[in-house]
Amino acid sequence: MTVGPWFDDVVVGASHVSAGRTVTEADVVGFAGLSGDFCELHTNADYAAGSPFGGRIAHGMLSLVLAHGLMVRAGWLVDSGIALLGWDRLRFVAPVRIGDTIRTHWRTLDAAPSRSRPDTGVVRDAVELRNQRNDAVMTAELVTLVRRNPRKT
Repeated sequence: MTVGPWFDDVVVGASHVSAGRTVTEADVVGFAGLSGDFCELHTNADYAAGSPFGGRIAHGMLSLVLAHGLMVRAGWLVDSGIALLGWDRLRFVAPVRIGDTIRTHWRTLDAAPSRSRPDTGVVRDAVELRNQRNDAVMTAELVTLVRRNPRKT
């Protein structure tokens, strides 16, 4: 597997977009089983039809998981990332529906050398998950601890 960008190769201000992925019935049902979240907005079509959403929607946390997975699929910080330090300012701003095709868009906000570990740095990315109409459905900031290139240190 190709190593995603090392800390030394991350460009502040650079933007990226993942491939698309269609959210399926299996995704929603599988996530309900995995998480134990069987809220009727996600699992009961009759109940959800009478909700403000007018039908079933994906779990917000499933949207977060899919956004992160699409970044990994794009190769972002694969094998160079050491630890996910946090998702900050996370907001679910619109529903994700079964059948929506989503893409993750992200832009590097900053990258700072670690004070405690000279072989690493901390990268912060602004992340948006968008649907097929390019509407944001989730926004957040992702903070990751990333290895420096051992050939450059």
